[in-house]
Amino acid sequence: MQLDLLFLSVIIITMLKEIFTNLIGNAIVASGRAIKVHNLDLYAKNGFEITPEQYMVLNMIEDDNPPSQNKLCKLLCKDKSNMTRIISVLEEKGLITKEQTPKTNVIKITDKGRSLRAEITPIMTESRKNYLKDITQDEMYTCVKVLEQIRKNIEQMEN
Repeated sequence: MQLDLLFLSVIIITMLKEIFTNLIGNAIVASGRAIKVHNLDLYAKNGFEITPEQYMVLNMIEDDNPPSQNKLCKLLCKDKSNMTRIISVLEEKGLITKEQTPKTNVIKITDKGRSLRAEITPIMTESRKNYLKDITQDEMYTCVKVLEQIRKNIEQMEN
């Protein structure tokens, strides 16, 4: 009788862990999707000529220390083909320039890019403030720590 209860407890705990694991994955996907849809709507409503993804690239370009295309890939977790596409679009719109060096492309922001970034940044800051309301600094820190550990675990699995 006791062994049956112990065995049943182990099965229930295992099932609960699996359910919880699935809930975490679903929560990550649902939150990411909600933010993406919200940002796309926000950009459309404000008539911005770029996407949130393109803004993230613009926002990573420092005037005094322009990044390489490879560095942008790493900073934004984008593969090279995706980053090449984003950079091409931004370059066509006159928001950035791409300077080829022997080893990589250095990405510089133009005056037009700076101007658009300055227009979008306060709107994005306010939006983030609103969707992060009622979340403490400790909760955000814990969330970032957990997500970073998940990313590291996946990297280890792939190597």
